[in-house]
Amino acid sequence: MNGAQQLLAIASIFLLTTLILNVNRSTTDKIITTYSNESFITGTGIAQSMMDEIIIKAFDENTVDKPVFETSSLTPSSALGPDAGETDHTDFDDIDDYNNYTTSETTDRMGEFNVKVHIGYVLPDNLEEETSQRTFTKRIKVMVTNFSLPDTIKLYQIVGY
Repeated sequence: MNGAQQLLAIASIFLLTTLILNVNRSTTDKIITTYSNESFITGTGIAQSMMDEIIIKAFDENTVDKPVFETSSLTPSSALGPDAGETDHTDFDDIDDYNNYTTSETTDRMGEFNVKVHIGYVLPDNLEEETSQRTFTKRIKVMVTNFSLPDTIKLYQIVGY
């Protein structure tokens, strides 16, 4: 084998190695994207399930059994959260009982998803900023995190009475 053949053999090995590394990198990127997408879909489903559970409840503790006509009859913003005796989400009877509620749900493939809920009053003309005053409008925020999610999944729902 002369010098030219040796150079061709070395160049061939170099090209083959480069090709194998690129295929490996592409496969790894595809696997990471697949896991990220799967965790996003699963996390969104968990968040939506929590949201569905919350929005079927009464608007306020004072509206569970009777209608309310004045905002002063609603729960003060400082008292949003579970009422006395409500120790589990199955005991919750109104939306604001879920304020600062946290739970986790574990799936076989994607591991543990952490869920946190925040409930607050908002003004009807500014639904993005919470207010300490009582209104007939509440904003529900459900946040889900997981090790394979690049960021927290956040779902918002505005509920009016």
